[in-house]
Amino acid sequence: MNRLSVCHFILIGLLFWGLPAVFVVGPSAILYTFAAVIPVWICARCSSAMKWSTQPDSGIGTTTVFILVSFAITYLIADALFGQKLFASNLFLHGVKAVDMSVDQSNAMNSQGRGIVALFGTIIGLLPYCLIDVTRHARRFERWALWTAAILLLFYGVAASRAAAVMSVLIIVMGKTSNWRRILVAGGAAFALFSFASAVRGDLATSRNPLAEAIGAPYVNLLLMRAAHCGSAPWYYYIGEFFKKFIPGFIYPKSVYSFNVETSLCIYPSADESVTSVSIFTWLGEMFYYTPSILTALCAGILLGLMGLLVNRQLVRNGLPCARIGVGYAIITLLRSRSQDVLTYLIAQVIFFLFWPHLYRLSRYLRHCVAPLSGLTSSRELADDVTQS
Repeated sequence: MNRLSVCHFILIGLLFWGLPAVFVVGPSAILYTFAAVIPVWICARCSSAMKWSTQPDSGIGTTTVFILVSFAITYLIADALFGQKLFASNLFLHGVKAVDMSVDQSNAMNSQGRGIVALFGTIIGLLPYCLIDVTRHARRFERWALWTAAILLLFYGVAASRAAAVMSVLIIVMGKTSNWRRILVAGGAAFALFSFASAVRGDLATSRNPLAEAIGAPYVNLLLMRAAHCGSAPWYYYIGEFFKKFIPGFIYPKSVYSFNVETSLCIYPSADESVTSVSIFTWLGEMFYYTPSILTALCAGILLGLMGLLVNRQLVRNGLPCARIGVGYAIITLLRSRSQDVLTYLIAQVIFFLFWPHLYRLSRYLRHCVAPLSGLTSSRELADDVTQS
């Protein structure tokens, strides 16, 4: 696990969700999967492994811990009161209603870019895992503060997603490293939490095996999508959707193609053009929509590989092994839905690393600013004493 880069996790996700599709759409699934895998594999060979010798061993000060925890708690309170208000759709707080709220939000935001609040929430998604990484440099009391802030952020970000809850447990239990014992414990804890979340969300009332349905449903939807002939678009539209992500919707109004929502409406049409549930089609759904599909798969692999290489470099540079595993699990989960979702997530992490090093070193910057001022004050006092003498 320690030797896996972000690109390796992308490879796992592409293969895990791509190859089984051969049973529903035929040999083309294998062709498109390997067309996307090859560029990512090349980037994986160029990726740096997480080297423990390059990570800082020095402890961090109480001021740094205070800044990090204060920032995390301030963000959580502000976003819960005035921002995304994710507690209102939290799975463990509202059960079945959480799913309905999520669907309503998808209908409301259909074809719209992310607002500034949602965009900042996506960017800040890596913060709890970074706090967990920082704990290894902190003293015991400081570790408790960092862990508390991280767990609160993870619980807040669950919303209606069982995958987010399971991913949090896997990362917390397995930590920055792993062995067979930790893998078994993490797997058991993740399965127990998934079953509990399914019961809370009401999935057990409609399905005898929610886990099998969660894994198999995207392939069934992919088959329905192919049978319904839900239209197509040129391959360069896929690239266009990627570059649109760099233009914030709150700065310049833009129209984005909500693939899962539009395809759900194609399969299950409604009179009011709204969905009662958002279907997912694995990352291959986009490959079949944008034609020629082989060219789309190659472009997807190139974009995923380059973005994964960039994010992995930042994770290694900042010495964040737990965050790297968090990014990897998130990518595997997102590829169950769309490759464009993965690209959005990776872009958000690139933005996150523009300010994370400065937030982590803020106390050091403050000391450098205070020291000259203190020296200047001492010099003035000495000059006054000499003058008076």
